[in-house]
Amino acid sequence: MQPEMKTPIVTLTTDWGDRGFFAGMVKGALMRLIEGVQVVDITHRLEAYNIMTASFVVRHGCLGFPEGTVHIIDVASQQPYIVVRSRGQYFICSDNGLPALVFGDAVEAAVSIPVQAGGIYNFAAYNLFTPVAARLLGGTPLGDIGPQHPQLLQRPLPGYLQQEEYYRIYIHYIDDYGNAYLGMSYEEFERLRQGRAFVIQVRGDMYVTELSRDYRSGGNGELRLTVSATGQLELALNSRSLAQFAGLKVNGSVLLKFKD
Repeated sequence: MQPEMKTPIVTLTTDWGDRGFFAGMVKGALMRLIEGVQVVDITHRLEAYNIMTASFVVRHGCLGFPEGTVHIIDVASQQPYIVVRSRGQYFICSDNGLPALVFGDAVEAAVSIPVQAGGIYNFAAYNLFTPVAARLLGGTPLGDIGPQHPQLLQRPLPGYLQQEEYYRIYIHYIDDYGNAYLGMSYEEFERLRQGRAFVIQVRGDMYVTELSRDYRSGGNGELRLTVSATGQLELALNSRSLAQFAGLKVNGSVLLKFKD
């Protein structure tokens, strides 16, 4: 038996938006099925079908919860539906490439959620995921939810790529302020840098040559390179949306060059 949490927690990470009834349906089902449940909205405003952005949000927004927490992730959902256990937490989602991007080698176990032949699962988060969450939080062992799931579907996660004298760094996430989170961590940056001067080029006439400790140093509209709360390099404009100003998008890239 799985140990029951003193206060059962279920989080929701979805691309449903905040104008419809989907969140209400799922929350109502969870509260009906799980006594005393605390439902936490991570976000419902993910771009539809954007697995890259969703994986970034889950990786940095969900993994810090207490052991035993159940996370429902409904982005680009399709069969097969699975439950992944990682860091003592449970993630109910689709094997659509997102789990492999989030967990990498940190998967403790994964099982398939059985579906009925001919069943209609247009809203799997409601029809399938909520009763599975209730079973897990009620103490049902993961192995009783379904059979062991085979290897997770792999999707490439571009971080950065060395190309002759420079590095192409891919954009993993853009927040509501228009700041761009890069696919290179601060630790990786310093390891490659080795104390050298550098330049990061966002576009032909827009570049940065210094690392800032905050967003506010410098004048309004000035490009800043800083370190995000995730530990990754982050590009931002003071008091403006960099993504809007420079036309940046997830999976786009910037160029980094070190000066010897």
